[in-house]
Amino acid sequence: MKREQSETTCAMTAERVQAILGGLKDFQRATVDYVFNRLYLDPDPTHRFLVADEVGLGKTLVARGLIARTIEHLQAKGIPRVDVVYICSNSEIARQNIARLNVTGCKNFELATRITLLPTVLHNLQDSPVNFVSFTPGTSFNLRSSLGTAEERALLYHLLKDVWALQGTGPMNLLQGNMLKDNFRWLVKAFPAEHQIDATLATAYAETMRGHAELHASFDELCSRFSYARTNIPEDDRIARAVLIAKLRELLTVSCLKALEPDLIILDEFQRFKDLLKPDNPAGVLAQELFTYADQHTAARVVLLSATPYKMYTQVDEGEDHYRDFLDTVRFLLHDPAQAQEFAQTVARYRQALFRLGDGHLDAMRAAKGELEGQLRRVMVRTERL
Repeated sequence: MKREQSETTCAMTAERVQAILGGLKDFQRATVDYVFNRLYLDPDPTHRFLVADEVGLGKTLVARGLIARTIEHLQAKGIPRVDVVYICSNSEIARQNIARLNVTGCKNFELATRITLLPTVLHNLQDSPVNFVSFTPGTSFNLRSSLGTAEERALLYHLLKDVWALQGTGPMNLLQGNMLKDNFRWLVKAFPAEHQIDATLATAYAETMRGHAELHASFDELCSRFSYARTNIPEDDRIARAVLIAKLRELLTVSCLKALEPDLIILDEFQRFKDLLKPDNPAGVLAQELFTYADQHTAARVVLLSATPYKMYTQVDEGEDHYRDFLDTVRFLLHDPAQAQEFAQTVARYRQALFRLGDGHLDAMRAAKGELEGQLRRVMVRTERL
């Protein structure tokens, strides 16, 4: 009965969708419709799209309309659970936008500064027909601070307690990191009362850890070295502890990403964390787990929002290459090496034709321009003020 009430309340009805779309300006509504069609309805849909409307034209409102249409579309197809993920550069921006993005009217938009702490803020993930999740990439995908926070390590203790049968003081001493012994023990003891750990994410992590026997062995070996509390820890033990905890946090991040089952992912002002778009760095590798998610029902759609990701040109001493960044973004959006190569070649032909306009190459320039516009419209839209 509780599940039925939740579904009724959070269902994205046609009336609610029309009310949301009716609050948009004509050009915002046109953008929502165009992006939605490219993502779901066109014969050759794309899974990735960029909304690059000029500053002040309401990209957040466009995202709100797109979320509403997406939830309605997926629920009409019988998909039992829709997960919407919103990523932005800092939690303050997320808090400002949460009310506008939560189109269901339900209190189901959870904010976590770190993906690893999602188990403490997401409750009854499987039982909710719509889940909204927001986090920041700097602390979620960048795991260079190997020990993480004390709260993360306390969560790790409770997640590993049953699956690895933690006993004695070794695990406590190992996971306390640089925190004082008594303070960490108090944090671990108080953790269950202050944080309800989501069962779905806890189960996902347990299943992951059962497949890492070598990591379990390393953990047990290190626990024997940390069997008693020490103030002065040998450098070798410090390094081994940092490496192990970093791996535990990385696997928890992957488990949380998989448990999310994302349907629509929105990256707001993505140029502030553009490394996530490329799998040539640790943060990008983790992000790909999110962007490429697919199950028997659907595959994740990724929408980038940014008004000014690039300048018209950059100078040598600026230390940036916006042309390269532009091609990298198009490569991410197309998600097809052959199409990306074709686009780069078309850009080169357009450039050459522009330099040769005085030699009667106007037709060549127009042809290349038309090809570029056609290729970009498949994955990008921009509205500007007149």
